[in-house]
Amino acid sequence: MAAGSRFDFFIPSSDGKRRIHGIHWAPAGRTGAVIQIAHGMIEHIGRYREFASAMNDAGIAVIGHDHPGHGLIAEPGKMGRFACRGGAECVLEDLRRISDYAECLYPDTFHVLLGHSMGSFFVRRFQAVYMGKGADGIILLGTGSPPRFFLETACRLVRRDIRKWGPDADSARLHRLALRIFNGPFEKNLTMYQWLSRMTDENRKFEEDPLCRFYFSNSSLYEFLSVMLKLECREGFDAIPTGQPVLIMSGTEDPVGERGIGVDRVFSSYCDLGFEDVEMKLYTGARHELLHEQNREEIFADIRDWILFRVSKHRK
Repeated sequence: MAAGSRFDFFIPSSDGKRRIHGIHWAPAGRTGAVIQIAHGMIEHIGRYREFASAMNDAGIAVIGHDHPGHGLIAEPGKMGRFACRGGAECVLEDLRRISDYAECLYPDTFHVLLGHSMGSFFVRRFQAVYMGKGADGIILLGTGSPPRFFLETACRLVRRDIRKWGPDADSARLHRLALRIFNGPFEKNLTMYQWLSRMTDENRKFEEDPLCRFYFSNSSLYEFLSVMLKLECREGFDAIPTGQPVLIMSGTEDPVGERGIGVDRVFSSYCDLGFEDVEMKLYTGARHELLHEQNREEIFADIRDWILFRVSKHRK
């Protein structure tokens, strides 16, 4: 199949002030499904080019956007800031707007919502808030389930920093602490991001990317922690339709998923809710960014096959 095409697009954001920047990677031939990507913390949608190309080769379209405070059109000096107020709601509403955009481009096409890392937590929250609407299937990469007491403690620390330094001050101190914890078990004196992938070249690309070199604001970090806490409390879970297929993927060395322990808790929560089609895949030795790992071609193929199998069932 011939290579697909990339189209950048811009649509109004939910806060009425910004534009959403998105990228649409369209396959050259017939489109069998569309993947909507919710990217991770302190990165941008442009980093998914190689994955999108592999999906395009299988006839799968890929659409994604930069979250508020991320990417090409984040306001100068405001990288890492979701919004002045209601930042989590802005992230979720932007996800819905991109979902509607994808539906307009590909009506009656199997729609997969894929979230990586921070994006995976927002996708799970999206399922509850929008009662499963906006996607036919869910893929979660690099997700986890931090214990409730940990999240409550983290929220208290960030609230203290907000009172002391203000909501727009950056969370550099907490960010560096998290990096030290995540990076500690891995190779020394290479990068601060060895926990992302076994491929140091990929970690250096992240470290040197000017669109990945900022800290979250205190308010945005608090909003994100609050989303994770709502997931741990299973807020709104009763509204999620259990017929929605879910694929959970992680590396056995991913610290975000507690090396599989937290990932298994996410899997169990879907099973406990009665989901009819939920699958978990753990890749031995892999770290946090599966789409930039040394076995990424295997991971691309697994995602492709999972989607195409569900497409075939969807058509029956």
